[in-house]
Amino acid sequence: MSAPTKFAHVVYNTHRYEEMIDWYLKVFEARVAHRDDTLAFLTYDDEHHRFAFRNLGPMPDPAPEPKMGRGPGVNHVAYTWRDLTELVDLYKRLKTYGVVPVRPIRHGMTLSMYYADPDGNLMEFQIDLMEADDANAFMEGPAFDANPIGEPFDPDELVARFEAGDAVGELIFRSDQQPVPVAGVNVWRHMGLVAMLF
Repeated sequence: MSAPTKFAHVVYNTHRYEEMIDWYLKVFEARVAHRDDTLAFLTYDDEHHRFAFRNLGPMPDPAPEPKMGRGPGVNHVAYTWRDLTELVDLYKRLKTYGVVPVRPIRHGMTLSMYYADPDGNLMEFQIDLMEADDANAFMEGPAFDANPIGEPFDPDELVARFEAGDAVGELIFRSDQQPVPVAGVNVWRHMGLVAMLF
C-alpha cells in the first residue's frame, strides 16, 4: 500500500458556525472558497479547501463543554511554520485579536503553542527544531522517555527575549538539552543529537 501524497483538509461539525468561520479566517488568514447556511469551505493556500464547517444549527441546552483535548476523539491538529521569526510574528498577530495559546510547550524536537478554537478544538502551531532523523532519535532517547510532553514556557517572555537578541537556542530548547559551542555556529546537542539553528 502506498502512503497518501499530502494531508488535504479537516471538517468540523459545529453549533458555533459563524464563530468558527470567523476564527479560522483570522487565525489562518484564510479566505472563503464557498459558504452557505449549511457548509463553509476555507483555504489559506492554493488547495481548494483546507477546512470545512458543517452547521449543526442552534446550540443545544445545555451547551456541550468545550473539548480542549479531553475525552475521546482528536486531541489536536498541528501546523508547522518555517522558523522562530514566523512563529513570533504569528503569536503577536493573534494576540491583537485576543487569541492566545492555552498551552505553550518546549517539546524538544518542536517549539509549540496550542490554541483553542471556539469549540475547544486544539491547534498546535509549531516550528521544527531538528532534522527528521535527529528528531526521531531524540524521541527514542532517555530524555524524551523521562518527559515525553516537554516544558511549558511563557510566550511573552520568549518574544521579549527574541526581540532583544538573546541566543535562539536558549529560548527554544528544553532545559535538558545542553548547548555545545562550535566555532561561531549556534549548535545545540543532546545525547549526541545536533540541531543547527538558522
